[in-house]
Amino acid sequence: MRRFARITSLGLLCLSMALMPADSGEKAKKEPVKEPAKAKEPEKTDVTADVRAMNSKDFQAPPTEFRAGHATPRKLDASAVAKTDNGFTIQLPSKAPVPTPTVYKGKIYVSGGFHSKEYYCFDAVTGKLVWGVDLDDDGPTSAVVEDDIVVFNTESCTIFALDAKTGKHLWSYFLGDPLTSTPTIANGKVFTSYPAGGGGNKLDGGPQQRKPDGAKQPQRPNASHVLACIELKTGKILWQRWMDSDVMSAPVAVEGEVYATSFGGTVYKFKQDDGTIVSAVRSRATSAPVVVGNNVYLTTRADAGLGGKVAERILAADRKDATAKPVFEGEAKEAKYLDARIQDKSDLKKLGQDLDAGNGFGGGAPAVANPQAAEMNIGQANVSTMQAFQGSRILNYGSGNFNCMGNEICCTDPTNGKVQWTVKIQGDLEKVGGFLASAPAAAGGKIFLSTVQGEVLQMDPKDGKIVTRYKVGSPARFQPAIEGGRIFVGTENGRIVCIDTGNPEFTGWTTWGANSAHTNVVKK
Repeated sequence: MRRFARITSLGLLCLSMALMPADSGEKAKKEPVKEPAKAKEPEKTDVTADVRAMNSKDFQAPPTEFRAGHATPRKLDASAVAKTDNGFTIQLPSKAPVPTPTVYKGKIYVSGGFHSKEYYCFDAVTGKLVWGVDLDDDGPTSAVVEDDIVVFNTESCTIFALDAKTGKHLWSYFLGDPLTSTPTIANGKVFTSYPAGGGGNKLDGGPQQRKPDGAKQPQRPNASHVLACIELKTGKILWQRWMDSDVMSAPVAVEGEVYATSFGGTVYKFKQDDGTIVSAVRSRATSAPVVVGNNVYLTTRADAGLGGKVAERILAADRKDATAKPVFEGEAKEAKYLDARIQDKSDLKKLGQDLDAGNGFGGGAPAVANPQAAEMNIGQANVSTMQAFQGSRILNYGSGNFNCMGNEICCTDPTNGKVQWTVKIQGDLEKVGGFLASAPAAAGGKIFLSTVQGEVLQMDPKDGKIVTRYKVGSPARFQPAIEGGRIFVGTENGRIVCIDTGNPEFTGWTTWGANSAHTNVVKK
């Protein structure tokens, strides 16, 4: 739901952290892809001091007042649920892409699809509807749940907190349009991001707002987005920090710290309690970080390593000192799945344009979303494809690191990044666009991933052998959830598929990123 008539000017901080002109009004028109793949790759840069400065009293603070959203009960035709030989399927009315379901206390919490303004709770064993709600806004994300409170964003434009048992509205904020990341919960706090110039907040008046005494407000920093920390039970905003662009996939909360990769490729680290800026490193990162011991695993652009071709590599950073020399950098791999010129001609691009148009973005993502940063770094610039982006995120499991790099699953040594094995995924990478499989999940000693071929693959982490192929029947790009011996998958055509494996050891991966903190780490 579009809640504003115009988009106000906002300086956009992109890869160079230089000021970029914002959209002057209406929906931003799609610009031709201008970034040459051979553009010089910037060196890793410590920008901690710059980020601290733009969050100081010298610059305008993020907004603190937001409109509330609404959630009202809705029904779902019982015929939407159909039993199968090994579980059930649920066909949602929107028939639009459904992100990773979330399993909590025997229930499934799931978006009604990108085109919908709906959220649902189903019984995880039978698929029976427990409750459903109609929302103000469309494009709901995956959910996170803690203390019987379910939280999710909508693309447009609100974060919602509902009672997990009943669906009752608890609190919500119209943060800004669009929201392209999923929230995170840890230690009774919710972490989420939003575009500061996206409507619904008190920054809409421009960078030179007047204080009550008539004095000018400080200048707004060259930052398009804000990371916010909100108290889970009350909805009280605890702290906020400016960021160069939106959070990629979701924030990651680990042991009192919260990490975030921005679409511009900057990796941030904050203290959960008070938002202290620990570090900010501009490294052209292309995935959400995964913290294991003293290592922070992620992927980064590595164009220089392949003579200017768009490329990606696995990297391990020192958790204690993010600005130190990396623990290791893996070999550069050609990454057509990150090349904006190739992605612009793919089926995923067309799907993204169609999905965006259905949600009011016929001219492309608005400038306040800072799509330039995403397009230059990961090759995606539609609201829908930014929100759905999972990247080559690393799963550390057993004795290996696993990730999907476009058209293959890779197993690398966690100590040095050397390749142990790879398995190709079926499909035409350039034609299909994006990744041919989801970021991998793990349970019961095996790894699992959804594919655009309409399957969930169960693989042996020792050698990559495909042990079982579970048929989904529709393309699936999002990571599956795995709990109680059941696999739960959202499909591109608005279906939820439950596969009962009959193996109770397949459990413990309850949502995207394993849990509500999105650590991507599960007990082995």
